[in-house]
Amino acid sequence: MKKTSIILLVIVFLLSVFIGIAMAEPNSSCTIILDPGHGGVDGGASIGEIKESNLTLAISIKIKEVFEKNGITVLLTRETEDDLSPNGFVKREDMLKRVNMINSSNASLALSIHLNKFNIERYRGAQVFYSVTNSLNSLLAETIQKSLIQYLKNTDRKIVKRDNVFLLNKVTIPCCIVECGFMSNKEELAMLQTEEYQYKLAYALLYGVEDFLKLY
Repeated sequence: MKKTSIILLVIVFLLSVFIGIAMAEPNSSCTIILDPGHGGVDGGASIGEIKESNLTLAISIKIKEVFEKNGITVLLTRETEDDLSPNGFVKREDMLKRVNMINSSNASLALSIHLNKFNIERYRGAQVFYSVTNSLNSLLAETIQKSLIQYLKNTDRKIVKRDNVFLLNKVTIPCCIVECGFMSNKEELAMLQTEEYQYKLAYALLYGVEDFLKLY
């Protein structure tokens, strides 16, 4: 009787190990690419000495760390403060380089990380933009926006379809722009500069991406 119980325990243990490995497999084979918005001469939006390009890179580095801890490989279009234009800054060349890197990456999806700015300070909250270039873009945007709402608990914004964004129109894999918050809102800008909130954003995006990958 005791021997039978031991054998059953071993079988249960081995099954749990195999199930755990099987559950980990989808993430372990997944690669995404992050595009930290702006860089170099193109600092993006700014508030005083604070530039969007610096914050998007800092946030993207946190996202990469969090995703890779959870078995998802992350590529970055830029890892320094520089832009991607090869011979002096030309916006179109910079954007074409980003698009080419994303389309040739063999990644499952792309996220372009940005920050918002408006001339009325009260506006705040993370928001996702998408185009219909890829049929899965709206699903990706919805799952990420839902995760941002549920996890950050400080935004009730809806996804927005944008037809006039070069990167969204040219990228062929599932892709969306994540506006992580409003630099023009003093309270939100203060949070966006903290590592604690940057990690919180990273986990919200991780959960959204994981939900998307489960759905398709």
